[in-house]
Amino acid sequence: MPQGRQPDDGSHRPSIWAFSASSLVAIIVGAAVMAQAGIPLDTWVRNPVMWVVAAIIGVVTASRGWLGFPVTLLAVLVIVLSIWGPEQEGVSRWVGGGPIQLNAAALVLPLAIAVFTPGRRWLAIPCFLVMGGVIAHQPDVSQLAGFVSASVVLFGFAFRMAGALAALLIGAGLIAYCVMQPDPLLPVPHVEGIFGLAFSQSAVLGYGLAVSLVVAVLSPLLLWRSADLRWKALALSGYFAATAIAPLLGAYPVPLGGYGLSFVIGWVLGFAALATRNPVNSLTSA
Repeated sequence: MPQGRQPDDGSHRPSIWAFSASSLVAIIVGAAVMAQAGIPLDTWVRNPVMWVVAAIIGVVTASRGWLGFPVTLLAVLVIVLSIWGPEQEGVSRWVGGGPIQLNAAALVLPLAIAVFTPGRRWLAIPCFLVMGGVIAHQPDVSQLAGFVSASVVLFGFAFRMAGALAALLIGAGLIAYCVMQPDPLLPVPHVEGIFGLAFSQSAVLGYGLAVSLVVAVLSPLLLWRSADLRWKALALSGYFAATAIAPLLGAYPVPLGGYGLSFVIGWVLGFAALATRNPVNSLTSA
């Protein structure tokens, strides 16, 4: 066994199975709703295909120790590059081009949360401030709310009450600035409105999507018994919860259920980085 690698004692398996099954069900239900709504095959099939691809990449990279704190620096780079990425109605929050445009924050924030380490908390502070500032300016309220929720937990753990309070105050200021920015983008039925489509087709589909999404949101908490993961698990679950609740409060994308490859990739890779044991995936890593 490589030095530093933690043995797999099976304690992570309930969380892994819960997240894998629930996230896949949410994606399949969303794809079925899109198909019945007349969305073209080459659109609705992307979410389930990307789930498989992201799961394979996540397990391989995390188990080999490739998803460590340096990923945070990559996350900063991706979010900063979105400033010059594709623009829609004056809003710029994407990377990529052509038919594939990925929401930068949704793509990398779960990873940045999952690889946070108190040993590098002073480096994490400027990284998190830059990401939060760019997301607020984009603007992207739902992603910022999720990021602030996670940051309060992570910096509360790293710096105790003072850290949590500072993250909360700074986050509240960023959210206030974010909501004041114009966001003229109109909701898309199979993205922000997927729940409406689901319930219009069948109550079973609607409730099935809701329940599976709730289970996916809460599944990181099954890692609570692991002392080295519990605070990151709470932070990641907080991010999942905020972004999943946001569509109930406004025209925000529904993660996993609605069309959006960045949400599929981000949630799967973030959870893989958290739950797959590897030499650099511990909160005690320096």
